[in-house]
Amino acid sequence: MKIGLRRSLTNSPIISKKHPYKIMLNRIFTTVTLTSLLTTTLVLPSFNQAIAETFQKSSDSAKSAKPTAPIISQEKRALIKELLEITETSKNAEQIMDAMVRAELPKLASAILQKDPSLDSDRPEAQKQFSEIVSRMAIKYRDRVIKKIDVNQLIEQVSYPIYDKYFTTAELRNIVEFYKSPTGKKAIAVLPQIVGDSMKSTNDILLPKMSSIMDEIIAEERLNAQPRK
Repeated sequence: MKIGLRRSLTNSPIISKKHPYKIMLNRIFTTVTLTSLLTTTLVLPSFNQAIAETFQKSSDSAKSAKPTAPIISQEKRALIKELLEITETSKNAEQIMDAMVRAELPKLASAILQKDPSLDSDRPEAQKQFSEIVSRMAIKYRDRVIKKIDVNQLIEQVSYPIYDKYFTTAELRNIVEFYKSPTGKKAIAVLPQIVGDSMKSTNDILLPKMSSIMDEIIAEERLNAQPRK
């Protein structure tokens, strides 16, 4: 029974190359990667209100400026490099992606499976096996992303122009000093936990509501698809 179900699940249209769920999973994996990188690259300044205010002022002035190729001074580049090293951006990116892969993707897989009417029979076993498949795929995906993508180089390409755009040399120096302080060090240390807790709380709150909304839309579409008398 279990072997037959596994074969059925493996051959299911859910994981076929052109099935919408296959496309959805690919988007989920991509989102996990981008979110973990962007979170660790850009979120740390928000721990300090003064930094946030500086960002807002610079953002407002940047809207009217014409885009030009950034030329970063050696002093500023050194400060950005020090900031990325102090905040352990690369390490945090990998930790956050690992947490997202292990904790959140199985939940998303389960939610996807719940919407597939073709697996109504033996649903608990099918759901368990599908979640195992997705978890295995997710871990392989995470490992290969880390292996094939130079995270340090990617973060450098993203971070240097952004920090150069929004912060002066003096401001970067202040940020570095902040992250060398006890409070700054704690902010760095707890960032992965903050992101993980935030994701879990957000999913716990939003997923039931999103599922209800999707049920409403599906019901409406089915009603509209019925032939009118």
